[in-house]
Amino acid sequence: MSTTPGAGETGAPITEVPGSGVPVVPPTTVSAESTPDGLTVRMPARVQHVVTVRNHVRVWLADLGVAIETARNIVMATDEAVTNAIEHRFRPESEDGAVTLTVHARAKTIVVTVAEDGSWQLPAQGNKPVDGGFNLPLLRVLADEVQLRHADGRSTLVAHFPHRG
Repeated sequence: MSTTPGAGETGAPITEVPGSGVPVVPPTTVSAESTPDGLTVRMPARVQHVVTVRNHVRVWLADLGVAIETARNIVMATDEAVTNAIEHRFRPESEDGAVTLTVHARAKTIVVTVAEDGSWQLPAQGNKPVDGGFNLPLLRVLADEVQLRHADGRSTLVAHFPHRG
């Protein structure tokens, strides 16, 4: 298990996930916890951290013994989902935010979940893709199943990838 310093160490103000009553402290660095069953990465909603997230996913999949082609697809889809969760979250620039990625191995599936704490909204049809920027068409090609949910001020993407475990 690897862990890097995260939320709460810099005295950042505690905020609340809208409508949930759950306090949230945005992380100041990328933190990752890895076990054979899963990987959880929490990061500030900043694009410069995506490469670190991608590397954590790549190493975890290799340690699990996931086939190279499958791992490439999962890393590509994860990169796209995390990047777009950061770029298309609807929050003022002055507000800090976080993105949480979880990856779990099941018997025949790798499940990737990307959650962001922004107030996601559909963009105007003339400006950006109506899929909301998660590049759902690409993810639907790479994954067996993709779900996008919006609730309690958060957007969550869940993708299932085939895996011969």
